[in-house]
Amino acid sequence: MTEPTASPRPGSDCSGSDRPGTARLAGVIRRDGPQLLDLVANTRIAGDVFSLVLRRPETAPAPQPGTFLDLLPVIPAQSGGAPVLRRPLSIADCSADGRDLTVILRVVGAGSAALAGQPVGSQIDVLGPLGHGFDLDAVPAGGRALLVGGGVGVPPLYLLARRLVERGVQVQMRLGFRDAGDLFLIEEFARLGEVLISTDDGSAGARGTVADLAGDPRALAFTPDGVFACGPLPMLRHVQAAFGTVVCTQLSLEERMACGVGACYACVVTDAADRDHQHRICWDGPVFRAEEVVL
Repeated sequence: MTEPTASPRPGSDCSGSDRPGTARLAGVIRRDGPQLLDLVANTRIAGDVFSLVLRRPETAPAPQPGTFLDLLPVIPAQSGGAPVLRRPLSIADCSADGRDLTVILRVVGAGSAALAGQPVGSQIDVLGPLGHGFDLDAVPAGGRALLVGGGVGVPPLYLLARRLVERGVQVQMRLGFRDAGDLFLIEEFARLGEVLISTDDGSAGARGTVADLAGDPRALAFTPDGVFACGPLPMLRHVQAAFGTVVCTQLSLEERMACGVGACYACVVTDAADRDHQHRICWDGPVFRAEEVVL
């Protein structure tokens, strides 16, 4: 089957490169096919949140922050054994040699429970890395980047923060969680830059959502040269409205995906430049510039 081509994406001052993270050949994006990767670590890092480390068989290029893996859960017969769709999980971290890829998931159903229940040493069917990630060139060395995340939208921001700091960018993270027991990666983020936290019940940080952090003196004192966000749709709408017309803003959209490779059009978002056109989130994204999409 011929791979679908990516939808045309107009240039912008927001983008310093041509959708990094995938190799292009004659207008076709080439992506790795399914492969069995070894599960080398499986750690509960919050109440129902697990960190999985998957090892590739050999040294590989580091994935672009914001790209994802599509994992196939295997549900045991005693739990129904029904076939399920793959689960798209953003890459949260990567080893120096590109072999170990970390993904973080929240258990919400049979598929995610099956993945979280896999023992170390097992193999998981993985497709990817997939998608277009964040454009790091949007913020120059010496600049400031604001990273905004909510819940399971937080993981891809960790690899992003690492890469930005390596490039000499100062980062501030504004992260939202349900409650104190839901927090993860906070110490790791704090080693990279300033972290502001909100929780729905106020049990850690400020009470409310990340939008409520805007009035924090530390937030008011931080003027970003670029904004990067991943999280639930209401949060992304807030970021789009607050920053999208002011500074280069990139949004990573969370969406259920069926195929993960742009063939089924199950995960789409309206193109702001042409309301009759739909971007495929798995193929054209999951990262988009704020002005490209209607949320």
